[in-house]
Amino acid sequence: MKNNKKTLKTARFLLLIFLFAGCVKDGDFETPNVDCNEPQLTATTTIQQVKEMYKFGVGSIIETDIIMEGYVVSSDKSGNIYKSISIQDKPENPTAAIKISINQTNIYTRYNVGRKIYVKLKGLAVGYSFGSVQIGKATGTGLEGILGSELDKYIVRSCEVAEIIPKKVAIADLNKDLLEMLIEIENVQFKSSEIGQTYGNADNTVTVNRVLQSVDNSCTFLDEVILRNSGFASFKNKMLPEGKGSVVAIFSNYYDDFQLYLRDTDDVKLTETRCDASNSFLPTISLAEVREMYQGTMVEFGVSNNYVVEGYVVSSDENGSFEKKLVIQDAVENATAGIQVLVDSEILFEQYNIGDKVFVKLNRLYMAKKDGILTVGFPKGTAITEISATQIGDFIYNSGENFSIIPREISITEVLNPAFENTLVKVKNVQLVQNELGSAFTYFSGTNNGFRTLETCNESTKLSVFTNGKATFANELFPQRKGNITGVLSNVLELRAVSDVQFSEAYAACEVFVPKIMITEVADPKNNVSARFVELYNAGNGEVNLTGWKLNKYLNGATTVSGSPLALTGIVIPPGGFAIIAGSEYKILFNDTPNIETSYISGNGDDVYELINNTGARMDIFGVIGQDGNGTNWEYLDGKATRNLTVSAPNPIFTISEWGIYSAASNANITNPNSPQNAPEGFNPRVR
Repeated sequence: MKNNKKTLKTARFLLLIFLFAGCVKDGDFETPNVDCNEPQLTATTTIQQVKEMYKFGVGSIIETDIIMEGYVVSSDKSGNIYKSISIQDKPENPTAAIKISINQTNIYTRYNVGRKIYVKLKGLAVGYSFGSVQIGKATGTGLEGILGSELDKYIVRSCEVAEIIPKKVAIADLNKDLLEMLIEIENVQFKSSEIGQTYGNADNTVTVNRVLQSVDNSCTFLDEVILRNSGFASFKNKMLPEGKGSVVAIFSNYYDDFQLYLRDTDDVKLTETRCDASNSFLPTISLAEVREMYQGTMVEFGVSNNYVVEGYVVSSDENGSFEKKLVIQDAVENATAGIQVLVDSEILFEQYNIGDKVFVKLNRLYMAKKDGILTVGFPKGTAITEISATQIGDFIYNSGENFSIIPREISITEVLNPAFENTLVKVKNVQLVQNELGSAFTYFSGTNNGFRTLETCNESTKLSVFTNGKATFANELFPQRKGNITGVLSNVLELRAVSDVQFSEAYAACEVFVPKIMITEVADPKNNVSARFVELYNAGNGEVNLTGWKLNKYLNGATTVSGSPLALTGIVIPPGGFAIIAGSEYKILFNDTPNIETSYISGNGDDVYELINNTGARMDIFGVIGQDGNGTNWEYLDGKATRNLTVSAPNPIFTISEWGIYSAASNANITNPNSPQNAPEGFNPRVR
């Protein structure tokens, strides 16, 4: 009889357990909703209003009886979220969310996802922690978690458990207003450098950041966001999925760095085919267009402009040259533009060979001049620094195609042409200057960088050749013959290997070359002030490149240069040739295109012009600095000043006997007074 009663009691007990288990909702086993009594509480403030209570610098203790409500969206079940819950104001399309710091673990057993809660705020504080507004207990100027023993005092569970619909957001639209919300980001995948890794580190409990990339429908990479994984997360040893899809996570931050926290890997649904990197690197802008963006200040390429340039590698660090930089140009032959990219790697040649066709994604990069050369990389203040080694693949993609690069053949007079900057050139017919014969590329010992100077006989321009002190050929003898040299041109020529020097002809000492650029005519036409011009003439035996030369103007007796000096860069004058610098209507009246068209030429008969060479020394001058020309023997009002044909060299000291003056002025001091000159018949530019 006793046994029957015992059996009956056991059966009733098991039935009771069965009935209880059947009442529990899926996914809510730890928090059964049995005999729930809805608390008689009403929210008197909103999450957003609570966030606005925070005063900068201190935790704001709440001293009034106010109640806030919200829906739990976080879960610490997996161990990835620690001692906090995140709540938002609505289950779907929330407008505000906040984190509550709690000094307890396994919070999910009490405050499960979707659970509506009421927070009695009196006695709590609104503070600032790691860059975001949170609720907790005040401690000094900071916050600490609510003790587990005090939870029922401050946080009351509602019977309502809502379905939380993640807010769909693009990475580019993430902002601080969304912090602590449950969000969903679509069309994302882990970066290629992350593939093959686990969420965390299997060997320790250090937190690990993984990076998600967003892509568009054409598989163009758009933006990135950090996925932060705790070293205590139960899923830390799981492999990262390789596909593409969506990720649901709590959106949080660490100061200015936005980051996502997974509740569990069930929120990661990357089941679609992954985007290949090559699809993201399709050219959208030319190298020439990129260079044109630079207007004297640092260029920020932005994060969503999708600037991608195509280029061909012309540099190599295989022999120790081109340290931490990659130079590309826009064509395999006759390149019109190039750029150097700074990269924190010393073995770039293993990834990018000479002739490789590559694509550079400029999003999140910057461009400025480094040592006078236009350069792309990461910003560091107002300077440019290297792309980190771990991020090279995010910005530079090797197509796998390789081409033979044909260097542009130029003479030494063209090495100062800015159009050839960062391109591969072959400079013909050059040799070491005589006083550097017998020198090494750098020095015969040590690792100091070095420069060698090359020349072409009868040319004033010199070429500086740079060699890195770490180059394998740095301590070798520089060839002592004459010939051609190939390298990447900037404000110097940098070699890739000793084979870039092809000197096969005998050395021939050059005579000292002195450029003879003269001012031969100053024109002030009576009938058109916009047709004024200054004529320059090369009286020497060699071609002269005027890069670095300037024309100064002194108005009305000024003792300092009027306005900014006029740069003559880009003008090359052959022996017996001319250059014309003129106003805007010169070309119309004279049917001749000036070398430079500028309003700088404004001399009206009493003004001085001074020619300065590339060393900063005066080469030639017309007029007397500090003297107004009116009434003097060099007054050329409404007329002209022409250099006598017997003068065959420039003169840094103004000598009136070298000039013939024609002027409308009745001035007995000049050679031809009362002789106004009209354009074009009164002038004969480019003739001597």
